[in-house]
Formats: sequence, structure tokens, C-alpha cells
Amino acid sequence: MRIIMINFLIAKFIFINFLFISKLIFAQETFIGANTKKLETTKNIATQQDFYKIPKKGRNKIFRKAIVDYIVKNKGINDFYSVTEKEKNWLQSILVSDKQWHNQLLKLENGYRKAFQNNVGIKSGENDYGIRFKSYTNSIKKLEKDIDEMRRQIVQINVDQQVYINSLSSTPISTLLAIRTLYNDNLMNSKNKIDLLNKSIFKSLEDSVLAYISQNYSQNVKLDFKSGNIKNSYIYPENITLFDSNANEVVFLFLKVEGYPFSNEFSKNISNEKKDVFVKVFSDTDQIKSYLKSNNVGDKRLHDWLIKEFQYQNLSNEHIFNTIDAKISSFKMSRKSLNINIQELLQKIKELEVKRDSILNKNSMESIEKEFFRSRDFYNNFFAKRQVFTHEKYTLENDVMYSFFKLNGSTNKKNKNFKNGKNINSNIPIRGRQLKDIFSDILIAAQNDLTLDTDFYRERIYRPNEENNQLIQGELNWYLESEEFSILKLTRGNVGSKSHYVVDIAKITNLKSKPSFPAEKSGVCKATLLFKRGKDIMRDSQKPILNRLVKCLRKFPQQMIKITGHTDPLKPNYGEGSKFNNIVLGLKRAEEMVQKLTKLKFNPGRFIVVSRGAQQPVAIGKTNKELQKNRRVEIISKPSF
Repeated sequence: MRIIMINFLIAKFIFINFLFISKLIFAQETFIGANTKKLETTKNIATQQDFYKIPKKGRNKIFRKAIVDYIVKNKGINDFYSVTEKEKNWLQSILVSDKQWHNQLLKLENGYRKAFQNNVGIKSGENDYGIRFKSYTNSIKKLEKDIDEMRRQIVQINVDQQVYINSLSSTPISTLLAIRTLYNDNLMNSKNKIDLLNKSIFKSLEDSVLAYISQNYSQNVKLDFKSGNIKNSYIYPENITLFDSNANEVVFLFLKVEGYPFSNEFSKNISNEKKDVFVKVFSDTDQIKSYLKSNNVGDKRLHDWLIKEFQYQNLSNEHIFNTIDAKISSFKMSRKSLNINIQELLQKIKELEVKRDSILNKNSMESIEKEFFRSRDFYNNFFAKRQVFTHEKYTLENDVMYSFFKLNGSTNKKNKNFKNGKNINSNIPIRGRQLKDIFSDILIAAQNDLTLDTDFYRERIYRPNEENNQLIQGELNWYLESEEFSILKLTRGNVGSKSHYVVDIAKITNLKSKPSFPAEKSGVCKATLLFKRGKDIMRDSQKPILNRLVKCLRKFPQQMIKITGHTDPLKPNYGEGSKFNNIVLGLKRAEEMVQKLTKLKFNPGRFIVVSRGAQQPVAIGKTNKELQKNRRVEIISKPSF
């Protein structure tokens, strides 16, 4: 009859526990930034009980104190067949805490995975937002490249214009003039009067010619005249002399003089000014006629020569200035046209930026990256530490103690939740002893031999690889940091003819994580990329090769990458330049590949850069097709160098 009663009570106990489990509602979602905070359910239950921290030394004293405190507080021990509220709540909390922990871990893992994929997708342009964003970005970059080219053309136009203006320094502007001076034997008897005049050009002559050119032609062209100089080019061959009112014999010379208003050079052989020299620069045909008539000089031949030369001079000068003006206007129009195109392209860029920002505003890249780091930190901090709730029950029967060890309430651990019948110690005496001593010895014996099996709590976790473009699965191991316990129930009773002493405790084990991940794979990646002749620009045809290389390099993120630049030995002891320039060019080509890979999010610390110049050609020939194989960069990555 007693046995039947015991079985009934046990069945009732199990039924009550399952009833509590079936009615459990998980209504609360907690946001956990770090695992230093306890779950709310755990916190509420823990505050209702007295927990004792288990020290590394002096445990026996703590166990005895806990037993004594419980007996004093409860005024004895519990009924053998009773199920206390504390016990019910603690059994419930075990299930709740485990499920909440795993639910929260899964929630943070999903958030971390999503943030990681968004971060990788937006940078690689593989998701919808990334593809559209990248499309607009590429269009903007192309327009910016076109603008840079147009600006380069404007600079070239300015250079060409300045070169043209400098060339005008040797462009002559013709003038026709008359000089009246006193008779001079050297001048009149000289066979080459023009050379004599050029050897001694009077200051008044230069000033008159340059002033005439400035006054009559400066408005015809949008250029500033410079200091200028002159040169006598022709003198009328006939000697014309006469006596003035003071009976002085004077000489009239009629000359063609070339002025150079766009030159900064000074006229040579400028002589001191003489008071008896008078210069008249003719500005029209009426002036010529008036001058000849007023001075009563010359004949019809001189008159006709002066008129014809002046008319030809005007036509020639007009043509020169029209040509200059047309050329300067051409430069100006070209600049204006390019500037208009630049403004149009800038407007298009603004429109594309608006469209791009409507998909992904300027701060979204940063916010996506920040969200990735935030979710990663929450995820890592959550499993950095963990509290495990367990229920332990120890029974001493006729001096033999067995343990009933209930672990965390998870049901997905291959039914390893319970360990039964562990023989702990068979030498605990009962007769003639105080209850507090018997229960203390039971607890001491159990805690000296039983520890939490951390292998039971292994979990899968994830972290990014070195290049931050995929997640690697690892395993979460634990080691014990500290333990706390609380007495749930102390009971004594008889089962048949045997006496049973039972200790039920609630235990909180604080664990610290020890993540482990598989070792990175190793392998060999290598490729040869060709470059344009004499430049550090990779040929467009090499892009597919580079893409394949990048995929290979990402598989082995821990390996170093050696990049070697080479050039083409076109001549003996020379290449695409001098021996020194070949080394520099090879280095520039290698550094160009470093920049390309760095932009693709490769760690800059992985690169080894070498230049061999033209020392290691792979092809020797005379045609460009053969020699272009030497203009290369060799890239190799392997476990060790």
C-alpha cells in the first residue's frame, strides 16, 4: 500500500511539472546589449531566494552555513512528499531561461547575418540597392572622367594660345613715314642707307612708329601690346635735298619701318635724340599729299610710290590683325564651348546624385556599416558570458547517496537532460547525528565530485573572414567562471524500511565563452597581367583575369600576396626607358595593382611589392605583339614565401 502511495505521489509530481510547462507563455522579448544583465524571469526568481557563491577555497563552511540558514529560516525541514513553490518556480525558470537564451541568440544571429549581408552587398554592389547605387555611381564617375578630360583640353588650349601669342613677337606691322634732318655726308654718300639708319635708330623714330601702331590697331585685336621694337625695312632710293628758310640744307628720307608691338625685345642701337630730326608717320593718303605739298618735295614717282605702298600696307596690316583676332577668338570659342559642356555634365551629375541618394542617401553607407558593427558587437557580447540554471537533487539512503541531476531545460540535446544514480559517497553516517550535519555532508560530498559538463552547452557561432565578405562557422566552448547555489528543499522520509535524506538545490553557473574556428585554408593563386607600353595602366583585356584572381585570393585571406612588376627590354641594356626608369616603371605597375586590390577591400598588410625592371623578360622579339608579354605584373599568393 505504501509503495502504491509513493508511486501515486511521484506521478502527481511529474504531472504538475508538465502542467506548468504546457501553460508557459513566453510573452516578453528582451533587448540584450551584453550578457552581464540577467533575464527578467531569472532575476525575479533569484531575488526570492538566498544564493551563496561557491568559493574555490573554504567551500565546506559555505555549505554548512547554507544548511543552517535554511533550517533556521524555515523552522526545520520540509515534508518528504511536498513540492514547494520555490521548487516549482525554479524548475519552470530552468526551461524559460534556456529557451529565452537560445531565442535571443538566434534573434541576434539573424540580425547579425542580415546586417553583414547588407554591408557586403552594398559594398560589392550585389544586392538590388547596391546594383542601382553602383550603376548611378559608375555613370557619375564616367561623367566626371569626361569633365576631367575637357578641363585638360582647356588647359591645353590655354597653352596653345600662349605659344601662339609668343610667336607673334616676330610678326611685323608695316608703317610708312618721312624723316627730315640736316644734310649728312655719311648718310648721303652711303651706298646702303638702310643699314646706316638701322645702326643708329633715333628714339623719336621708335616712339612715333609704336605710338602710331598702338593708336590705329590696338582696338582691332583683344591682346595687350608689349614694349615693342622697330626695324627699318626699306628707304626710297632717291636723295631729296633742299634749303630751308635759314639757308640750311636739309634731307628728306621716305622709309618703310616694321614695328613689332607683341615683342618685349628692345630696338638695337638706339641713339641719343637729335633736335634736327623730325619724323612724320603717315596715317592716310591725304596726309601724304599734304606733307609733300607743304614741304615742296618729291615728284610724281615719289607721290605714286607713297600712295601705293600705303594702300598695300593697310591691306597687309588689316589681314594680319584679322588673322590674329580670328585665332584668339577660336581659342576663346573652344574654351567657352568646353565650359558649357562641363556645366551641362555637372548638371547631369547633380541629377544622377539626386537619383542615387533617393535610393541610398549619403549617410546610408555609414549607417549600414554602423548597423553591422552594432549587431556584431551585440551578438559577440551576448555569448561572451552565460548563466546556466540547474536543479540538483541528492538522496542519501542507508548511508549511500545518489544524485538526481537536472540540467538546463532544453529538449534538443539528445535526451541528456538527466543523470541518475551516481554513487557519490557511501561513508556518511546517519545514526546519532544532527540533521544539519547529515545534510551538510551530503552537499559537501556532492559538490566535491560533481561539476557542470560544459560540453553539453556547445553552440555554433559565426564571424567574418579576413576579407569581411563571408561568414565562417565556428564552435562556442565554455569554461566555468563561478557558481552560486540556493537550497530549495531539505527533506527526510521513509521509503519502505529505508530512510531517505534528500537535498534539492538551485544552482547558477556563470560560464565564460571560448570561441573556436577552423583554421583558414591555404592554397596557391597566381596570374600575369599585361600593361600598356611605357605606362602603369593595365590593359582592358586583363580585367577577366584580374576578376578570377580576386576570387582565388579571397579563399585564402591569411596568405601574403607577392606582386612583381616587369618591363620590356626593347634595346640592349635598355627597356621601355633607361635602366633606372625600368625599375621605377616596374614598381609603379606593382603599386597600381596594390591600389586596385586595396579598393576591393584586401588588407594592405598582405602585399609584398617587388620590381624587376627589364631583368627577367619572358619574350624576345622584334614585333610589338611579342614584346608586350614583357610589360607585365606577376601576382602570386601561397602559404609561405
